[in-house]
Amino acid sequence: MTNLLIFLYNLGMAGKSSVGAMLNSLVPISQLNQGKAAKIISSLGPDDIKIIVKNNEPMAAIIPISRFSELIEAEEMMKEMNHG
Repeated sequence: MTNLLIFLYNLGMAGKSSVGAMLNSLVPISQLNQGKAAKIISSLGPDDIKIIVKNNEPMAAIIPISRFSELIEAEEMMKEMNHG
């Protein structure tokens, strides 16, 4: 799971090299528990990714649906290449 989160993070950070941008992508799980999920999700830009961390460990990612679709498409292409 960690490799997927690293991949998602790198995907979201393409073209963004500042440490500030990296830190802004991290969201403590406690913020979701405090009812801030809607605000976090609505703040996502088309190329943004938020990494949810619990006890300083990446646990999940929030990505725009367009990015999710791209990942599914890429996964299907890789499966076809491996089995075709």
